[in-house]
Amino acid sequence: MAVAVKQNLLIGALKDLISFGRTLLENVQKDIAEGGSSLETAHQKMSVLLGLMSAEAKFFDSIEKKKCYRDTSIFTIPTAEVRDHVESFLQLEVEWDSFLKRLDVQMQMSDTVLSHCPAAQTLSSDTWLVHVQTKENVSLGQYLGKGENLLLNLLEAQSVRVLVVSYGCLEGATFWLDQTGTEFDMLFDEERAVYRTLGLGSSFAKVMKFKSLLHYSELLAMNRPFPEVPPQFIDDLFQMGGDFVLDEGGKVIFSYRCISPVDRPSAAQILAAVSAHAGLS
Repeated sequence: MAVAVKQNLLIGALKDLISFGRTLLENVQKDIAEGGSSLETAHQKMSVLLGLMSAEAKFFDSIEKKKCYRDTSIFTIPTAEVRDHVESFLQLEVEWDSFLKRLDVQMQMSDTVLSHCPAAQTLSSDTWLVHVQTKENVSLGQYLGKGENLLLNLLEAQSVRVLVVSYGCLEGATFWLDQTGTEFDMLFDEERAVYRTLGLGSSFAKVMKFKSLLHYSELLAMNRPFPEVPPQFIDDLFQMGGDFVLDEGGKVIFSYRCISPVDRPSAAQILAAVSAHAGLS
């Protein structure tokens, strides 16, 4: 599809998107202020910001350009009016992300608290979890000391065994298994003890980051389906994830704490860490 976009169409679409986004942000800021310092209230109010994804998807559709946000060619019409609206759009992003960062600090979100504490270098073999497939209680020690490294939670490769670790509710973990069809062992961390030990907390700023919502809106504009998860299975929308490799003794030899919901390490990064550790052993 041609890059050129009619000036009036682009300006009108930008106006609508900026107006909607600013209204969303101002309403949530007001609701949070009126709700006091209640973390539960903040959780309930923040989900409203997800409405930005639909507005952004509508924007992409309206300018007939289903491309990535970082493809700045759609903003290159050389007029002062277009530049002014693009600047307003970028300013909205700054204000949006700044509010979320302040809120993380104000609400003492666990990601903020854990960022000031050193993450564990070893996981205890006495860490107890629930095996989602069998519903049996298992210890991490049952997976250690078997001549292979242990990856929490993404990749299958030689000398690496994969464990997927989940939180929330056991029914939700089972639902995820059914939806994805994964064959990896899945362990349920009800109290999120492993998450905390590895420095993984909850964050409004990382999950609701402006660019992250733009990424999802792009998928919406391309009619990419999203998983339909029953609301009773959504325990904490703002919990961050990560990937960690443990050696036979439970020592963390690779750690990657995601900075957004779509952020993950590459297979090459993980395998390089495994190979480097094997070379030192």
